[in-house]
Amino acid sequence: MPPSAVLPHRLRRLATAFRAAFAGGADGGEEPAQACPTPAPPEEVPAPLEEGAALAEARAALSDRLWGGGFLLPGGRREAERLTGLLPLSPATTLMLVGLDGGGVTEAVARQRGAWVALHAADPWLAARAAARLRPLGRRAAVELWDPAAPAFRARYHHHALVLEALRHLPDASLLLNAVAGSLRGAGQLVMLEAVAAGSAPLPERWLALEGRSAPPPCASLVEAALQEAGFVLHVAEDAGQRQAALISAGWSELLRALDREAARAMAPAILAEAEASLLRQRLIAAGALRVMRWHASLSRP
Repeated sequence: MPPSAVLPHRLRRLATAFRAAFAGGADGGEEPAQACPTPAPPEEVPAPLEEGAALAEARAALSDRLWGGGFLLPGGRREAERLTGLLPLSPATTLMLVGLDGGGVTEAVARQRGAWVALHAADPWLAARAAARLRPLGRRAAVELWDPAAPAFRARYHHHALVLEALRHLPDASLLLNAVAGSLRGAGQLVMLEAVAAGSAPLPERWLALEGRSAPPPCASLVEAALQEAGFVLHVAEDAGQRQAALISAGWSELLRALDREAARAMAPAILAEAEASLLRQRLIAAGALRVMRWHASLSRP
């Protein structure tokens, strides 16, 4: 039997798994482990999944359906508004956005808050896709590439920063945050959303590969130490893991209800890859092995 013939059944099983995973994380079970050592990479770090252009495009199109056009993280526009609501943005300010965005967050900020936005992407293919989406905004939005091996941004140029899971590309929080701090003017503000390790158990290599990670993420205390080292004063530290787990469930449940058989067959490889990545993240959150943290901080320099 060809894989496409059993896909609807597999989608039903995935939907059941999402509900079960989230229910398991919300029932007040075991407390997450408190230990947070420096994560040691596995002996053989899996390489990111090799994707052809067709599969990469299909996964991006699937993210558009899950979270909204140009959004790459659960919750889409509503979560983008929640994150950027902490920043004093206006037509007189510039925002540097580093990390996971396909143009959706950039567009929302430029249109709704009037700010000038520079999206910094590590993936050239994704950068080109975002640039095409943002072209109607003209000079109010720009897309630039950044090198995770040697992050460098325009010095003392941006008023504020939004960092969205940029540690997927660069697990060294100090290297990233020092580069971000160097790009901010005066007492610039930062909002940062990151998935971080919790406890000492190693994270699954399959999850690392599905999310395109070259190494496990650091733990929250290491990121907060890196924030302080870079000159930031921390105002808010929120564990948003359960919220994101619920958003994953809601997004996939809505998609599975709306997806017809023919569309499911056409998007089968992308659906199965994205669903596995989402389900693994959700289960890690429910088990207390992964946290999704939101930080709001500002530079202490004048």
